[in-house]
Amino acid sequence: MKNKSKFLSILLSFVLLLGVFFGSLYFPTDPDLGWHLKYGESFFENKEVLRENTFSRLMPDYKWNNSSWGTDLITYQTFNNFGFLGVSVLSALVVTLTFFFIGKAAKMDIFEKSIAFPVLLFLTLPVNQVSFRGQLLSLLLIAVMYWVLTKYEEIKDKRLILLLIPFFTLWSNLHGEFLLGLALFGLWVVIYLTKEYYLDYRNRIKELITKERFLILALFASLLSVMINPFGTGVYLETYRHLNDPLQASIVEFLPPDSFSFVWWHQLIAGMALTLGLALQGTGRKTFDLAPFYLPSFILFIFTFWVSRYAWPFYYSGVFLLKPLISFLKPESRKYQLIASSVFAVCFLAISIWSKHPFTEFKNMNWDNYCRKSVNCSPGAAQAVIDGKLNNEKLLTIYDYGGWLIWNYPQIKPTIDG
Repeated sequence: MKNKSKFLSILLSFVLLLGVFFGSLYFPTDPDLGWHLKYGESFFENKEVLRENTFSRLMPDYKWNNSSWGTDLITYQTFNNFGFLGVSVLSALVVTLTFFFIGKAAKMDIFEKSIAFPVLLFLTLPVNQVSFRGQLLSLLLIAVMYWVLTKYEEIKDKRLILLLIPFFTLWSNLHGEFLLGLALFGLWVVIYLTKEYYLDYRNRIKELITKERFLILALFASLLSVMINPFGTGVYLETYRHLNDPLQASIVEFLPPDSFSFVWWHQLIAGMALTLGLALQGTGRKTFDLAPFYLPSFILFIFTFWVSRYAWPFYYSGVFLLKPLISFLKPESRKYQLIASSVFAVCFLAISIWSKHPFTEFKNMNWDNYCRKSVNCSPGAAQAVIDGKLNNEKLLTIYDYGGWLIWNYPQIKPTIDG
């Protein structure tokens, strides 16, 4: 009976992940897709990382520390070999892996996942529906990092944590949000050491440092390892430039959500749910042990009302606090847990497949459909510019047209790449 129960749990976990995959399968609509492809193509043609602005007219001498250059290579190779469909499938796989690792990190059982996964997929819809880009990889790597930190607490060989050193090196070559990962890792270390000192190592700080030496080493080495990339310390400099750039006020995801908008209410309700989850967890030793996971979630929650972009890592990290709330609703009988989980998982998969049926948009993916779904661009206007041999320097292009023009009409040099 126990083996059957375990097999059913594994099967239902697969069904849920399949539901996540279909539910996160979207036509690529990222306005920056074209220039990401062009950066990737440039690398494979010239065998070097592009550092200059060669595709648009504004700021021709600007040296960009492109921390997502590795993602551009992945995007280009995927698109070059498998087209739009390949990009859509890659995006869905990344989201599915993110759910897998965050579920492992939070040690969620099948009933908890059957409730949490559909809710989490709904909350992260705005970032998933753009399809593949570096931000999705960062969310996956946050989930993997939390899983490693969970394993660090469980096993005796603490050297496992040193894997985060090359992990952050990889991350810094894929996406600039590695800095958020470092911040979460540093916050986790501080809270973890504080918790350990308070519970077990009062007045024995030297013993604590000796015991956690690999953890402390991993943190400081990770801060240095991110500079192993084509731009060195430039990856930090680029982040500083972004944070102090007044033009950030023109980018929606770097602004706070509009008061009483759907996103605003989603964040507020999620924060209330997690607060209730913490209250249900109580104040025992187990709550203190999980503080390194709980507290960063609340900090991210506060930040979501300052910068909308923080909502996505907040939702994923929030599963640690959502778990006790779901556990409160869990039937006591293992039999009924499996029955309820089966119903939820099958319904979730059915709805996910139905929402994409008949998969026509995936069969007919092309740049014309991209224009209609993404930036409403005009191939006719672009061709007219080429046929009329108009002077590119006198053209003012729409912001979101930049990437599309760079990839599809290299003869036209847009004002800005988007």
